Formats: sequence, structure tokens, C-alpha cells
Amino acid sequence: MTTGQDQSETLQTAAARTRSSVADPRFPGAVDQALEYFGPELATNVGRADVGEMFVPLEVWLGRWDQGAALVLQDRVVLAWGFGEVRTQVIARKRPGGVAEVDVQPDAITLWIDCDQPLNVRVERYTGEMDVPTAFADTLRQERREAAPTVALPPSEAQCPHCFEPVRADAEFCPACGRHIGPKPKRSKKLLIILIIALLLLLLLVGVAIALLSGDDEPTPPKASATPAETAEPTAEPTADAFRRITGPGWEGRAPREGWKISKVERLSDGKLLVRTLTGPDGAVIRIYHTPEEDANPGTFRTGDLKPLESNAAEGSVATVKNFGTPECEGRNCSDLLLNDPGWGGIAILVNATQGERLEAATAIAQSIEKR
Repeated sequence: MTTGQDQSETLQTAAARTRSSVADPRFPGAVDQALEYFGPELATNVGRADVGEMFVPLEVWLGRWDQGAALVLQDRVVLAWGFGEVRTQVIARKRPGGVAEVDVQPDAITLWIDCDQPLNVRVERYTGEMDVPTAFADTLRQERREAAPTVALPPSEAQCPHCFEPVRADAEFCPACGRHIGPKPKRSKKLLIILIIALLLLLLLVGVAIALLSGDDEPTPPKASATPAETAEPTAEPTADAFRRITGPGWEGRAPREGWKISKVERLSDGKLLVRTLTGPDGAVIRIYHTPEEDANPGTFRTGDLKPLESNAAEGSVATVKNFGTPECEGRNCSDLLLNDPGWGGIAILVNATQGERLEAATAIAQSIEKR
């Protein structure tokens, strides 16, 4: 097993390499604080064969900016964030997707990282030879994916992709964590073919039986009515409600029903951020972000001025955001409808449109929300 000392040395090596290129006196303190809080969690993703290239204090956006840190290894980047409950994500450096600068400021750069759980991270800028956010982004860019690794294992050895311990190159199971690491056995298609043939035969037999039974029955002529049938007045069938009720802590509202799917509530930032996603026709996506303890705001993604929004909230406005950290709003403008009220906190309704039916649907949801 990897020892704590091995893991600590990898972290300290990465931090030392970064410190040597940053002359800003604020940087060592930020690194030490990030190591103290996030080091233990980052270390669980470090193996004996790993080399630390870079250690970066940063912030992760999940409805608000949470403190975090990134450890850059030769083949992957490990992100950790969140005070109280630390979360991690491992990002392979050779992968589909990329990284983009979505907000460049003199003191910090916000990066959009396309990975399993797409993230927006904000990296502070420091004085020195290295521009930390740019250098960090370059480790994940397309042109860097084929770069030679800083460490090479002997041909007879490999590294477990789960616990990162060294194993034999031809091993099927990791001796450290016990998980399967060899090639997946090919599944035989023979059983599947037999099942399909049996199902087709069964359907054929059922069809023949139905045809035989229906052929024995003579059609029954309709009975003649003694008096001309009276024409009944057409009765309108009851129409189902076109909207459904949605609720949250301290609020309730209405959302469109036909053609729309509503996800379960996703709890982020230790439950301080509640997210519900509505997917509709033609790629429409509406996300309802609820922060019971703080106001909603568009953050650094806003472009232009806020517009007023008539609603039941104490304060209501509409913002246009650019490159917001969701797949449907990447590389485009979206509308962010902001509702702030002491009764429920903040609600931001993000829709991947700035006009048309999608925006109208999001506006209808926002205007329906009221105190419970």
C-alpha cells in the first residue's frame, strides 16, 4: 500500500515546483492553507508511481464560490473542494473535452473545465514568472494531452487506475484494492441470438392462434333500432391541467407539464444549493437553483444590465449570462431570472435562451412562484 509519507512527498513536491515560479508573497500562505485542508483528501488519489507537477489553490463554483485546490499529476488532475464536506473529482489529461477561459480579470481567471462533472473554477493571479491560472489551464488543453509523461514505469509494471498502486502489466486484478483491471472478457452473443429466435417463434405462434380463433366467429349484424337514434350533444372531455405543482423550502410554483420532464432535487454544497432541472422539447433546458440562505445572483457571468421582472418575490430581475457553467449554456448567452425574497431566500431560473418560447416558459415559472 502507498504510505502517508509517499503521498505527502508527492503533494509537497508539486507545491514546491509551483512556489519556485511564483514570487508573490501571498502565494505560500495560500498553498499552505490549501494543503492543510485539502491535502489528506487529495492524497487518497496519489499512487507510488505518481509525480506531482503543480499544486494550485482555487475556488469552485456550485451556486457560490467554494474554496478548493488542484493537484496536477503526470496523467491526471485531482480537484478537491468544499469546507465541511470535501469532494473530489479526478480529470484525465488525455480525454475528450477541454478547458476555456470564460472570465478574465486582472486579479483572477475563471476557467470552464469540460469533464464528467463540468466545473467552473476561479484561479487567482500572482506576480512572478508563472501566470498560475494560464499554466493550470494549459495542463488540460488539447495540445498538451500528447505530451510525454514526467514519469515512466518499467514495461513489466503498470498502475492500478482505481487505487494507483503498482501492479504487473498483465495483471487482471489489483493486489492492493482487489478490483478488476484486466481486459473485459468478450460476451458471447450465442445466448442472445437463441433468445431472439425463441421470441420470434413465440410471436409467430401467437399470431397464428389469433388468426384461427377470429376465423371461426361469424360477424354479428347490428340490431335495428325501433326508433331513430337521437343525436347526442357532444360532450367535451375534461382537459388535464397543463401545469404541475413544484415546491421547495418556503416556496411553491407551477411548471409546464406536456413535453417537459422534471428531475429530482440535486443537493450541492452540503445542501445549501438545491437544483432541479426541467428538460423540454427541441433541447429546451430550464434549471431552478435555490439557495435558501442567500440571495441569487448571476455572478461574474453577467453581460449587460439587469432587467425588471414582475413576480411575487420581493425583488425580481432578469440577467443575461454568457458561458455559464452548464453544458447547454457553454459558448452562448442564456437568461437568468433572479427571485430574492426573505421568505425563501434566492431562486435563479436559468434557461438556454434569451427570447422566444423557452424564455416565456421560464418567465411563467418565475411569475408563478410564491410563498408556501
